[in-house]
Amino acid sequence: MTATRTAMILDAGFASLPLQRAIKTAGFTTLVCSGKPHDAGMKSADIAKVQNYADCDAVLAIAREYKIAAITPGVTDVSYLTGSRVAAELGLPGFDTPDVSDTLFLKDRFRVWAEQQGYPIPRAVRGAEEARHLPFPLLVKPIDAYSGIGITLVQQAAELDDAVAKARSASQNGECVIETFCQGALYSHSAFIRGGEIVCEFFVDEFCTVYPWQVNSSSLSLSLTESMRDRVSECMQTLVRQLQLVDGLLHTQFIANDNDFWLIELTRRCPGDLYSRLIELSTGVDYSSEFVAPFLGCQHATAFLARRPAHLRAIARHTISSDVDTHFTGYLFAPLAARIIETIPLKLPGDRLEPAPRDRAGLVFAEFDDVAELARLTPQLKNYFSFKTT
Repeated sequence: MTATRTAMILDAGFASLPLQRAIKTAGFTTLVCSGKPHDAGMKSADIAKVQNYADCDAVLAIAREYKIAAITPGVTDVSYLTGSRVAAELGLPGFDTPDVSDTLFLKDRFRVWAEQQGYPIPRAVRGAEEARHLPFPLLVKPIDAYSGIGITLVQQAAELDDAVAKARSASQNGECVIETFCQGALYSHSAFIRGGEIVCEFFVDEFCTVYPWQVNSSSLSLSLTESMRDRVSECMQTLVRQLQLVDGLLHTQFIANDNDFWLIELTRRCPGDLYSRLIELSTGVDYSSEFVAPFLGCQHATAFLARRPAHLRAIARHTISSDVDTHFTGYLFAPLAARIIETIPLKLPGDRLEPAPRDRAGLVFAEFDDVAELARLTPQLKNYFSFKTT
């Protein structure tokens, strides 16, 4: 009997489950590494190792112990940054070099590089004194946090010191970046690269209606013009070539208005909260399998059918969350002109539900009859999908 190869996954959260399934479908044994032993991915793994994957040396030791054939990130920045270092040490595919990875993932480093290269980004500085010379309002962010944790919108100079302290306390490295606040709508661009070229891409409308710096409602974009899509795509293609990015996903959040756009965050991990499922339901593209393929060393058997796949179904994704610390007892669904097609529970009755962005009660995918209703109601989904506390 031929032994299967082992692929290590650096994430056990619920949003990594589609990636784990895709890896198993590709014929690999899954070795999941996480410091959270009760997370969903640990329960479905072939092998589960309780280890904080921020510790590169510990992860490398486990990788060598199990003689892994592949390593994949999950939906966190740390999973990719650790993975890039372990992959470089073991000669495994799918990751950019650690230096390129740091340039993309660390907000302060990316801002410096992008400004030098002339990319459209907010103006940014590192310290409060420098920031006093920028036009207000300003956003103060940790350089390496996620889900909007530690972010403050500052309206005047007197608020800077407290905002900087908050951001630094949320940063693993104790550092922050201060940038000009760009006015516009929030979008994401998710692109698959093959041979240095973007061969398939998706644009998504994103809304932050509970916590202002964390997306909780989204759908395939209906508001972004074709000309703006072309401009963003050309910009990202230039970046792919300039940094010589390896095959795989490049996921970008950006802000756009009628005339301009600004790159906000770039990542090469899989976006969270089952973004992969939103794309799969909306277009039929197997996003999860395409994401893991380069890390597994898989050759692409078929070409994408279109660079911008058709919007086949009017699907919205909503993350149910709270703006206060409370306890969850069940879901509340108000009448809505849509069909609930999937619900992913993340809490049990009686569980504590912390305020967003640190917690969530569940996810809902809903299908509308037409894109007009999808566009109208997606920004309002928090009024239809909620939870009980008593």
